[in-house]
This record gives sequence, structure tokens and C-alpha cells, in this order.
Amino acid sequence: MNYNHLTINERCCIFQFKQSGMSIRQIAKTLNRNASTISREIKRNSFESGSRGLIKKYLPKAAQKLSEQRREKCHRPIKYDDKVRDYVSEKLLKHWSPEQIAHRECEYKLPSTSTIYRMIHRDDLKRVKMENLRRKGKFKRPAETRGKFNAGPSIKKRPKSVYKRTEIGHWEADTVESGRIDHQRKSSYCFVTLAERKSRYYIAILVPARKSEHVTPAIINALKGFDTDLVKTITFDRGKEFSGYEEIARELKCDVYFCDPYCAWQKGTNENTNGLLREFYPKGMDLSEVDETELEYNLVLMNNRPRKCINYLTPSEALHI
Repeated sequence: MNYNHLTINERCCIFQFKQSGMSIRQIAKTLNRNASTISREIKRNSFESGSRGLIKKYLPKAAQKLSEQRREKCHRPIKYDDKVRDYVSEKLLKHWSPEQIAHRECEYKLPSTSTIYRMIHRDDLKRVKMENLRRKGKFKRPAETRGKFNAGPSIKKRPKSVYKRTEIGHWEADTVESGRIDHQRKSSYCFVTLAERKSRYYIAILVPARKSEHVTPAIINALKGFDTDLVKTITFDRGKEFSGYEEIARELKCDVYFCDPYCAWQKGTNENTNGLLREFYPKGMDLSEVDETELEYNLVLMNNRPRKCINYLTPSEALHI
């Protein structure tokens, strides 16, 4: 049931109609209100006047003020102190979502997801605005022009256990390019990205061009520091930049597989996490301007942000459990 509170204009009309001698029912009919609404308004918002307080007066400004005072008291009181608000603000500024904050274990009693959104809208978190939250926009993807190749083991030969995400060590690889101007790349720089399927641990390496001679050593150097049991398989798409897959498999002592052409969903973990990386490096950006120290810092933020899909653990925690 919807209900609209009386406005200051309606209260002025009530005052004038009452002064002219109209009855409560006549006032209610004129204002298209229920008679009980008008009766209750006059009783609640009239004040005593005279030396003995025997005269009841109704004035629109005073009635409006009394109504506003009652409405301030009728809302649920704010029960979260400055420590909780500072904690929530800190995590939001580290690019955690309200849902991740609400479900993460903490020494404080944290507000729910919807309450955190309300706190932002009410400006209870002074350092955080809605603009600080992650947003996604729609865009029209230009036609793919890079070369493809059909060599390498198909994803259909990949062990079925990989799909169940029961063990660590299965990675997906992709590249993220610089933006375009009139369908021309702003620069040849790109990210080589790797995402571990179970933990969602994410690696991004900046390379000067999306070519095999740059991509192959980048992947080897990024993963060779991991234990052998943490690098079991890598799944690529059919881009020519991954044509050095045999060297990768030999150096890392792992198996490699390739998605079917135009089936990006077959390595959806990497595709999704690339979208999270775009929070820091939006589409259209020239990646030659990326500072590698800043990139490392942003990756630390991503890998230490709890994820709903792994029961609100962080990827760093999930990788080393």
C-alpha cells in the first residue's frame, strides 16, 4: 500500500479551509484525502496556546516541523560505529564489492550487502561514492583480425577432472590488447594473462607486442617459479601468439590444450577475470602507458580480494590451502 505524507502546501490549505469554517470532511474531499487523515493531522500537529493552554492552534509551518521531527525518529537508528565504517570504506577503496565485504569473516559485526549500499547512498561513508564501485559498460567489439592456427591438442582431450575444479594447477591463458582509434590499435602493447581455475589466482604480464616471441617467454617466466604440482595444464585460445606452446609445455613440464575456434566461454575463468582487470585498465586505454609497479600493486589487490565463487576466500589464500 502506497502512502504519501501531507506536504507543506496541503497543510497551508488545511489551515485556510479550517479558518474559513469548512468541516473536516469538506477539507478531506477538497484535498482528495481521507477524513481520518485530516482529523489526525489537526490533532497531532496542533499546539496549545494561551496562558492556560486551553486554546489549540494549527499552523502549517509548525505542523510541518513537528512532522519532520517525528519522521527523523521513526527510522532505524544507525548501529555501526566509526570503526566499522572505516573498515568498510577501506575495503571499498581496495575495490572489494559490498557483497565480498559483507560475507568475509572479520572481528567486527559487519552490515549486510544491501546495508552497505544504503550507507553509500546516504553518504555515511564519507570517502566512498557510488563512482568508486566497479561498473561494467556495453561496447561493440570490432571484428577479429589476428591469425589463427589449428595445431595443438584440442580441449576435448583435456582430462574431465579439470572441469570439476577439484585440484589446483589448471590455468587458462589469454591476451588483453590496447584500445583502438578508428579500428587501429593505439599501440602494440598488451597484457598476457593467466588465471588458475580453482583458486582464481590471476597473473598479468605487460609485453610490447602480441607475438609469440614475446608471449612465450612471458608465460614461462610467470609460471616457472611455481611448484610443479601447481602447474599441470594450460588452456589457450587459437591465437597465433600461442604458437610457442610446445616450448611452454617443455619448460614448465605441463600439458597444454586449445579451445575450439570462437569459443571463448571454454576458458571463462580467464575471460571473467580479464573483465575485473579492466576496472584498473579500461577498454580504450593505450597499454604502453601502464606503469609496471602499479600493475603489480593492482594484481595484489585483485588476488587479495575475497571471491564469492570460492566461499569468500581470496585467490591467494585458495592457491596455498
